[in-house]
Parts: sequence; structure tokens; C-alpha cells
Amino acid sequence: MFMFKKRKKESVAIPFLASMMVTLILVGLPVSKIYSQLLEKKEASETTKNSLIFTPTSKNDTTILFVYDTDDNALRDSFAVLRTSAQSKSFIFIPVSNDMLCDNKKMSDIYKQGGVIELQAAVEKTLDIDVQRYMKLNDEAFTLICDALGGVNYNVPDGLRGLNEGTQYLSSEYILKLVSNKKFAEDARTVTIGAVMADMISQTTGNRVSDALDYTFNSLINIVQTDITSIDYDNQKKAIEYIFNSNQFKASYRIPTGESTKAGLKVDKEFIDKIQEELGI
Repeated sequence: MFMFKKRKKESVAIPFLASMMVTLILVGLPVSKIYSQLLEKKEASETTKNSLIFTPTSKNDTTILFVYDTDDNALRDSFAVLRTSAQSKSFIFIPVSNDMLCDNKKMSDIYKQGGVIELQAAVEKTLDIDVQRYMKLNDEAFTLICDALGGVNYNVPDGLRGLNEGTQYLSSEYILKLVSNKKFAEDARTVTIGAVMADMISQTTGNRVSDALDYTFNSLINIVQTDITSIDYDNQKKAIEYIFNSNQFKASYRIPTGESTKAGLKVDKEFIDKIQEELGI
């Protein structure tokens, strides 16, 4: 009886073990194959990602003329050149005063008579630099840029209509009032334009700006006058993202110097040579 029961258990165990082996083979092979395929895809993805790492070159350096043309003709327009370099992760602003001279003619008069194209040519000639693109902003467009960057903390001087004196946070509404203020002496206003724009970039959160690049550009392109195309944007997008995502970007400004007369400011050669060296031109 005992021997009979033992053989019965053995007869049951052998088919069970065989069944388990078959199941493991049938299930294990496909699972192993799927895992292997997933591993290969992951490795391929990482290889592709590594091969697409952005490496900045001098081709990613751009120079753009920004013109803020106020909606109120009683206020003053603002001009500034922006040099962006992915290699040095830097933004350099060169504010152009209304009184800066080109062949004894003020930039403000050149702009009024010939528009942004003539102004661009005058800035190139005066500073001896190549301005590759331009963008003309109205109140709506300038507001969009200030909002995208997040405003700025700035020390507002005394005596400006519609603004309180002292260090404070300025939203886009008050930045517009500051840079176009009629009570501002032109030389001091020029410094403020450079300082506000540089500080606004320095104080912003890089990742937030880079994440919103597409939205900001697509919104801007429909409300500004510019020769920047979608192809230009696509070509430079990675460079801009590279700068902001590094969280090590620097923003600064350079004020043109020279002989100041009743006719206006005649930029000296010393400044031109210095700015060309800094911009790598």
C-alpha cells in the first residue's frame, strides 16, 4: 500500500514538472525577447540623444536691432542692439540713444524719416557692426516680451511721471512707462534701457523662458514688423535653449561713449574698437 502511494505521487509529480518546464519555456522566451528589444531601443535612444547634444559655434552668434515704437506719439521711442552668443552664454545690449549721430543726423530723425530699415543701416555704419536682423515692437509686443521674462526689480529715479521712486518690482506696464518717460533726460534714459533689459534677463528663470520659446515667438511674429523668419527661429532655437537651460547665462550692457555736443552724440573710435572686440566681430 505504501509503495503504491509513493509511485502514485511520483507519477503525478513528473508530468507536473514537465508542464512547468514547458510553461517557462513558452512564456520565458517571448518575455526575454521583449525585454531584449526594449533594452536595445533604450540604448539606441540614448545613443541618438547623445549624438544630438548641441555644441555652440560662432554661427549661433546673432545681432538684432530692437525698436520700441510707442503707441503714444508724445512718448519717446527706444532703440537697442542685442548681441546673443551661445558660446559665451551671454547677452550684450547696446542701447542707441535718440541723440546718437550718424553723419551729423540724429538716430531719432533717421528713424522718423526712413523707418527701421534706414535706422538699421545707420546703426551699422555708426558702430561699424553687422546687424543681421531687426524687430520693431509696439506696446503689445514689448509687453509680451517683458511678461515672458517676468518683469524686473529696478531702482527707479525720482521725478518720473507715473512712477514711484526707489527699488521696486516693475511689471511690463511700468517698464513701458519707465523707458519711454518724457521727463527722463536722454542720456540717463539710454542707460536705463540697457540696464533694465540686462537686469530683466539676468533675473529671469531660464528653464521657464526656454520652455515658452515657441509660444513667445509665435505670438510675437504676428504682431511685430521684422525680417526674422520661422527658418531663422528654427536655426537658432537650440542655441537659445542652450543658453537659458545652462542657468549660467550672463546679461550686460554697453553705453556708447564719445563727444557730446548740441547736435548730439558722436561715438568715438575707442568705443567702436572695444565693442567689436567684445562682440567678436
